[in-house]
Amino acid sequence: MKKIVGVIGTRGSVYKCFYQDTDNLLKKIGGNTGNLFFQYAVTQVLDEDYYVLGEDIPWDLKLIKEHCKVLVIPAANFLRENLDFTDFVSFLDKSELPLVFLGLGVQAKDYNQKEFNFHPSILRLIELLKERTIKIGLRGEFTQRLLERFGVTNTEVIGCPSNFVNTDPNFVNKLETKTFNEIESFIVTGDEPWPKNLLKRDAERKMIQWANEGAGLFVQQSVEPFIRYGRRKNLYQTATIPEHHESSLRKSLAPDMTDEEFRAFIAVKYRIYYSMEQWLEDAARVDFSTGLRLHGNMVAWQSGTPAVWIYHDSRTRELVETMALPHLSLEQFLECKTLNEVRNMAQFDFDQYEATRQVLIDKYQTVLSKAGIKNKIL
Repeated sequence: MKKIVGVIGTRGSVYKCFYQDTDNLLKKIGGNTGNLFFQYAVTQVLDEDYYVLGEDIPWDLKLIKEHCKVLVIPAANFLRENLDFTDFVSFLDKSELPLVFLGLGVQAKDYNQKEFNFHPSILRLIELLKERTIKIGLRGEFTQRLLERFGVTNTEVIGCPSNFVNTDPNFVNKLETKTFNEIESFIVTGDEPWPKNLLKRDAERKMIQWANEGAGLFVQQSVEPFIRYGRRKNLYQTATIPEHHESSLRKSLAPDMTDEEFRAFIAVKYRIYYSMEQWLEDAARVDFSTGLRLHGNMVAWQSGTPAVWIYHDSRTRELVETMALPHLSLEQFLECKTLNEVRNMAQFDFDQYEATRQVLIDKYQTVLSKAGIKNKIL
């Protein structure tokens, strides 16, 4: 029996999402719809047969060992404090298969953080990186330096796989021609409705105000109470929504709105996507995107719509710097009074982006090739 590649994640969509309860939906996507994008991106570049675990083949270790030759893990910020990854790491360990991590990153407050109090499961994950990988695709050099301290040196910096979704040879030229069009319509990407960092809260308020007053959409990727509230009119959203959530969300995100205005905003402007094809199509139809979400803005960018990333921690900063994407700090963003100011303050260097992208593509191809995986990267 021929063994093939096993992929952990999805193909970039959730089948029959509309009649599933929110808890079930979030479980399938790992709590964040942004995960769908880099999972979609990984499956798009595989040039050989593969199984998506949980969809094409059950989560059964015996079957997986019999049918898979390697496990590909589209990864996120797995290297972070306060994360108990015991079940997942135990599964990887017991699979006894070679592992290929793509887009693995560390999460820290900022680049100055040197010490990390990782859960034992994360320390075991780091050991698996040494024991069962040939090459590891990392988000950036900050992650690379951290892993080197743990003795992990078999790494390549590739950024995020979502950076390679658009395979049009003229993609960057087309993106550039749209960059300084008049902003008639736009997308803003939300992060947390109740952040500890009040600057993030102020940024959320600014974006919601712009979306409410203009031709804008507000895209939310995660935070269970907010997603559940946004789906409250869906009859298949069966979990109880506490009465205070509406007031709490409104006061945090849109204190100048009435409850009725906030409900109208959610009904008309709020979006959450469970299909990457639809998300990309909607993003392609607007003029501009900005916000605190890496993948929300990357969807727009890969669809041909210019974007400006707002970084607020090491995770987001590392990715935008690695991939040479136009970005502003949270503090810079808050200085801007209009979307035009956001766009004008950021640096758009398309030559640098294209050159950097090609370097990352070569490294990405190296990671897959070393694992014996046929690929069709650009």
